[in-house]
Amino acid sequence: MANLQSYFNSFHDAIKLDYDDNKELRDKRDELLEILKANMPSDAGSFEIFHQGSYAMYTGVKPLDDGDYDIDVGLLFNISKDDYPNPVTVKKWVYDALTKDYEDVEMKKPCVTVKFKAEGEDERNYHVDFAVYADYESDEKTYLAKGKLNSNAENRYWEESDPKTLVNDIKNHFTDSEDRKQFRRVIRYLKRWKDIKFKGQVNRPSGIGLTVAGLTHFQPKYTYDGFTNTKNYKDLDAIESFVQSMLNAFAWVFNEENELEERLQVYLPTPPYNDIYEKMTGKQMTDFKEKLQCLLDKLQQAKNEADPVVACKLLQEEFGDDFPVPEESTTAQKRGPAIIVDHSSA
Repeated sequence: MANLQSYFNSFHDAIKLDYDDNKELRDKRDELLEILKANMPSDAGSFEIFHQGSYAMYTGVKPLDDGDYDIDVGLLFNISKDDYPNPVTVKKWVYDALTKDYEDVEMKKPCVTVKFKAEGEDERNYHVDFAVYADYESDEKTYLAKGKLNSNAENRYWEESDPKTLVNDIKNHFTDSEDRKQFRRVIRYLKRWKDIKFKGQVNRPSGIGLTVAGLTHFQPKYTYDGFTNTKNYKDLDAIESFVQSMLNAFAWVFNEENELEERLQVYLPTPPYNDIYEKMTGKQMTDFKEKLQCLLDKLQQAKNEADPVVACKLLQEEFGDDFPVPEESTTAQKRGPAIIVDHSSA
C-alpha cells in the first residue's frame, strides 16, 4: 500500500482558490461595490455587504479552462419585505445601479450577475453574483429576493434564508483546526471531481450540495503518533469514507409522479431547509450514484495499490490532470545486498 498523502497535498495546492489568491476578482468586486453605493436610489436605504459561497467557506476551487472565476456577494438591505411585496423591485435597485456602468448585467432568479472579460494573461472570464436580501431588524428573519425582471407573480417571492449562519456552520464545523483543513481539502477534491465528471450537464451535483453533504458524511481520518503528539492525516481514507457514506445514504423515495426512485437527499441546515438536489431528475440521480460508485472503486484500487505510479494514475482518471503522477524512476525500489543479523547467543 503506497503512501499517497504527498500527492493529495500537491493536488490540493494545484486546485485551491481563495479570495486572497485572486487580485483581479477582488478589485472588480470592490469596483462594483463602489458603483452600487454611488448609483443606488436614495429610497433604498442602507445595506450591509458580506461574502457567501465558496470563498467565504474556504472551499474555492480553480475553474477548469473554459470556466469563469466567480464570487458570491450578499447585500443585506435594511428593509422589511412587507413594504416591498414584489422582491424584483428591490433587485432592480441593484440591477439599475450596475447597468449604469456595465453592459453585461443579468437579473437571474436568485441573484444579479455582472460578467466581464478577463484581463492580462489569464483568458478565463469573471462574474460576480449579488444576492439581495431583506434584513429588517424587527422582522428577526432574513429573506432572499427571488425573481427575474419579467417573472410572473408565482415566480417572484421572498424566501426565508439565513446565509450568514450557513457560512458559519460550514466554516466552523470542526473545532480542531487541522480537522477543518482536511474537511476543506476533501470538499475541494470532490468539487474538482464533479466539474470534470459532470461537465456541461444541467442540474449536476452542485458544490454547495457536496459541501453540505460533508456536514453529515465527512469524518476526519488520520493516524495518531503518541510520541510526537501529532496527527498524520489520510486524505485518501477521508474521501473514501465520505463517498461510501453518501452512497449508503441513497434511499428509495416517491417522486412527483408517485414513482419510486433512488435519491441522495441533502437538506440545508438553515432556512429554507430544502433538499439541495431536488431539481435533479431520477435519471440524473442514477448517473450521480454510478459516478460516485466509480470514484469509490478507483479510490479503493488506489488505496490497495503498492506502486504509487499506478495508484496516482487511477486517481488522475477521476480528478483530472492536476492530480500528479510521479516519475517511475523516483518511486522504484532500489535493492541492495541483504544484510544478515545474527541474534543467536554466543
